[in-house]
Amino acid sequence: MSAAHRGSSSIRWWSSARLRITVGITVLSAVVFATMVVFVLHLLALSSDRSADTRLNREAADFSTFMNAGVLPSFEAESPTAEDLIRAYLSQQYPSDQLLLVGTADDSGTQFTLSRYAAEDDPLFPPTARSRIQRTGLSPGEGSGVIDDDVRWRKATVDSPAGPATLVVAINDAEARDETADIARLLIYTSVGGLLLAALMAWIIAGQMLVPVRRIREAADTVTAEDLARRVPAAGPDEIVALADTVNAMLERVEDAYRTQREFLDDAGHELRTPLTVVQGNLDLLPDTPEERAESTRIMQDELSRMTRIVEDLLTLARADRPDFLRTTATDVTDLALDIEAKIEVVAEREWTLLPYAEGVAVLDPHRITQALIQFCSNAVRFTRSGDRIEIGCRVVEPGAPTVPADRAEGDVPAAPDGEDRSRRLLWWVRDHGAGIPAGQEESIFQRFHTARGQLRDGRGGTGLGLAIVSTIARAHRGRAFAFNARGGGAAFCIVIPFIPVTSDAAN
Repeated sequence: MSAAHRGSSSIRWWSSARLRITVGITVLSAVVFATMVVFVLHLLALSSDRSADTRLNREAADFSTFMNAGVLPSFEAESPTAEDLIRAYLSQQYPSDQLLLVGTADDSGTQFTLSRYAAEDDPLFPPTARSRIQRTGLSPGEGSGVIDDDVRWRKATVDSPAGPATLVVAINDAEARDETADIARLLIYTSVGGLLLAALMAWIIAGQMLVPVRRIREAADTVTAEDLARRVPAAGPDEIVALADTVNAMLERVEDAYRTQREFLDDAGHELRTPLTVVQGNLDLLPDTPEERAESTRIMQDELSRMTRIVEDLLTLARADRPDFLRTTATDVTDLALDIEAKIEVVAEREWTLLPYAEGVAVLDPHRITQALIQFCSNAVRFTRSGDRIEIGCRVVEPGAPTVPADRAEGDVPAAPDGEDRSRRLLWWVRDHGAGIPAGQEESIFQRFHTARGQLRDGRGGTGLGLAIVSTIARAHRGRAFAFNARGGGAAFCIVIPFIPVTSDAAN
């Protein structure tokens, strides 16, 4: 493996989504664990402080109560002194290891100290600490404090009947601190273990979550220009399914664009080959006489004109998928039908009959509808003789009504798609009185380069793209184009599109 490849692999690994997800979850877990440890330790510290304060307050309160009474049972016949009371109080106490009591008679300065251990053997209150506590009892000042970070003390001064007395209660909470430290270490070790477990689980779960993404990437890698029909699998969580659907929709658009391009190139190459061959042959065999040369020139000009029509028609079909293929606007359908008749009646000597049954304003592309109907009219002219009648009509079909009544057709009419009869729609048609459509070819005539009605009346050949363009225009309007043999002879060519009023959002 080359160094460049290793470097590329390393970069991809460090920037992988799986690693990022794992790191993100691990960092979040670390923050949660750290917050939990700090919070628990803070609660333990508060609990320890509260327990120590409770003990200090209780000892001080008991001392005050005892000294204020000023009477001892064993001295009922005598008047006890402050020293007697302090000594009697301390004799009744049973301090724990963490507790030290120092009683002081303020008038005489006599002190009494009570502890579980002797001064030289006490591990919690060594001589230096005891000395400071005893000095605290002799000197006026603050009522509480801390010595050496471990010893908390509180002083209670009582003006008893036997005289003023002071008690200093000291607690060494080193053991509580040690227990808190042990708990902290245990929490830290547990948090580190939980963090490692969370990282491992995040790595595994992230890998499982990204399996569908990897499958999508692998499937997308197999899509090539020669095989655009493949689709990525849509399975897994909703987000992955949505991603797969989006990728598949994109592939469908790419496939449609590529197919349109290929069809354009194939159709252009197929249809342009013949006129180019004719032009090339006439140029190679150009006669010498002026008459023959003029005839060859006429043939070449005719073929070049046909090439121009083919290219224009192919470009129209190629632009059908573009967003600007239609430019809809509010259009009066009766005026549009009259305009179409005025444009087509000068094309050929036919008996043009306009049946403008439809009234109203609809949202459509008048240029494309005109293009489609003129194509129908041109097609009708080719299959009729001079003086034949050709009808141009337009009507609004209400919901529930059939698009084409049964008494209008001779034979079968192409079936309407599901749901078409549930909406209001606009039907345009051109009906001639020619030879009609061969049975079974009512739908195929709208395919590219297909001509189905045999020899044209005017003897000229068509490109076979006109009806395909009409079908494209109808689909762009969310409608359809179809044809059928009309009762009484001839054929009817129709476009049916949704009737969209100007108040609809589609007008925008």
